[in-house]
Amino acid sequence: MAKSSLIEFQGRLAARLQGAQQTRSESRWLAVVAGSHHLLLPLGQSGEISSWEAPTPLPHAQPWFTGLLNLRGVLCGVVDLAGFLGDADSDALSRAGAHSRLVQFSPRLEINCALLVDQLSGLRMPAQFTQEPGSAPPAPPWLGAQMRDASGQVWRELNLALLAQDRRFLQVA
Repeated sequence: MAKSSLIEFQGRLAARLQGAQQTRSESRWLAVVAGSHHLLLPLGQSGEISSWEAPTPLPHAQPWFTGLLNLRGVLCGVVDLAGFLGDADSDALSRAGAHSRLVQFSPRLEINCALLVDQLSGLRMPAQFTQEPGSAPPAPPWLGAQMRDASGQVWRELNLALLAQDRRFLQVA
């Protein structure tokens, strides 16, 4: 994808995201890919989206905590979402590229954190999915049920409000 078309895509996605947040309608998600995981982030719990830039490492931190970064005047911890979710071969610094993004938590959640995702996949609505029958392995409370889209891809909702309260997520050292 050419640089100009990527910039245009980001602009269209940002405009749609802002419009969706202002509209009081059906629940919607920001679809992201993090390693082998296809996830749906609730728009009401998601904050600003930034291009990838390498954070300052934090000594003795968990391997999935990539460091600290100043995002528009806010000091944020950066979490490699794929690494946190258990992708064993997840090395954020070598995996991050032109399509990688940092998705901040909504300011309403009162946690200065950004999730490193490999790519944005657009906005999604519940009507685009069918619920998967109870085939999912047991999951933490912040990881929702499996849903399948029209192309057959399996997605899971990631509840950022519950993740922000998770003990393991909060213990970065």
